[in-house]
Amino acid sequence: MWSRAELARAAPALVIAVLVLQSCAAARGPTLGELRNATIASLPGGAISLREGEFEAARRRVVLSPQPLAVGHLDGVRGESTVALFSISEGGSGTLVYVGVFRVQGGRATDVAVALVGDRVQVRSLSIADGAAVLDVVEAGPADAMCCPGQLARKSYGVRDGALRLTSSSVTGRLSLAALADVTWILVSLDRLPVSGVDRPPTAVFEGSRVSGFNGCNRYFGQIVEKSPGAITVGPLAGTRMACPGPAMELESRFYSAMSRVTRYGFVGGRLVLSAIDGDAPRELTFERGAR
Repeated sequence: MWSRAELARAAPALVIAVLVLQSCAAARGPTLGELRNATIASLPGGAISLREGEFEAARRRVVLSPQPLAVGHLDGVRGESTVALFSISEGGSGTLVYVGVFRVQGGRATDVAVALVGDRVQVRSLSIADGAAVLDVVEAGPADAMCCPGQLARKSYGVRDGALRLTSSSVTGRLSLAALADVTWILVSLDRLPVSGVDRPPTAVFEGSRVSGFNGCNRYFGQIVEKSPGAITVGPLAGTRMACPGPAMELESRFYSAMSRVTRYGFVGGRLVLSAIDGDAPRELTFERGAR
């Protein structure tokens, strides 16, 4: 048992310890809903406040990426944080991609720090590992045009002296269809419209020079050829011919039409985007990762 004198001497340290523990317990990473209305104070040019995931003023447009998000503990940050991506465009051809560390403070999501990832960088995945934010990206290599990045890299970011800094970056290879393998990709939007009204969304599985999956009604399969990193042709496509309810048949037709005209693939916020041209009209299929 402690004496009164010992308790008196230990009391200040105990109070500080309790306050620190309470502070750590209270600090948490914001949800996507909270991030959509976050304040970002660390940007060059001054603080902004998102409204439903966007901010726009003059020629400057900031857009929060709803995926991917990573929640966990980062070295140099007390309590839990959420790591998220957002992009900034200012009227030119470039789009600057940023990574930010966010916490809930005073009942509102605010940034701890942000860092520039690069211009037109494609983010394949985001995680927290060993106290750092880790991004797998596609970036422009020495021989790549900025429009068409083909270099795979892994970048780690850590909080140092209140700033988010790049702590390591390593080239991991060249972009190829192998980056799409070992995953069932699930269609979430077609021509930027959410997939809805069907029991099962279309899927895509890439294995070497073959693509297969479910098209909304039937199974399909076909050839896929990569001309250069990110540039592909798909088809001809074939599959089963089972009849389905109207919405599923309509989705199958739209999916086939777009899929057979795909010319490029890339990544936006961890999602796979297949780009197609139908006459003069651009088309787009967006997939998220499913099971391996």
